[in-house]
Amino acid sequence: AFLAQEYCKKGTEDAIRWADSLPVDDLRMRETILGQLGSRLARLDLEGTAKWVSSLNQDSASERVMDNLLAHWVTQNPRNASVWVGEIKEENQRYYAMKQLASRWSLVDPVATARWLNKFPPSPKLDPVVSEFVSRISARDPEGAVGWAQSIIDPSTKQKALDKALDAWDQTSPQAAEKWRSIH
Repeated sequence: AFLAQEYCKKGTEDAIRWADSLPVDDLRMRETILGQLGSRLARLDLEGTAKWVSSLNQDSASERVMDNLLAHWVTQNPRNASVWVGEIKEENQRYYAMKQLASRWSLVDPVATARWLNKFPPSPKLDPVVSEFVSRISARDPEGAVGWAQSIIDPSTKQKALDKALDAWDQTSPQAAEKWRSIH
């Protein structure tokens, strides 16, 4: 943590050069250091950190940096974060980032998150993103969560999301949840 802090004081470029020089054979150490560095850099330079994350190979260390970046970005400008996420070229990394963004953004502004998700056609790749969104909004809007869960394509993922949303709905309005079950 101390080294990450010291390199961040030198600026984004120096911190990234230091991170890139770390040995890659100890993934746990790399994940810890990159996660701390990513969190600190995100506070100082969102765009620079985003550019760096985009250049990393996808592994648990880069995912930790991305998680920390999105955690900071969502609190400052989630729409810009969503644009950046949409521009990630590597498909698996993009969908991972989408899931993390949906998870964090839905806690801050579920309506804006829903509008953003509506821009994408349903697909098996999007299912984990929607499932995460359902999980996050179930307590506040169980009926809406049920509607989103129905858009999931994979039957197993859909059923798990529906069960979670319906369980939440049972807590707030058992008659409405039961009525929905009887119709569907």
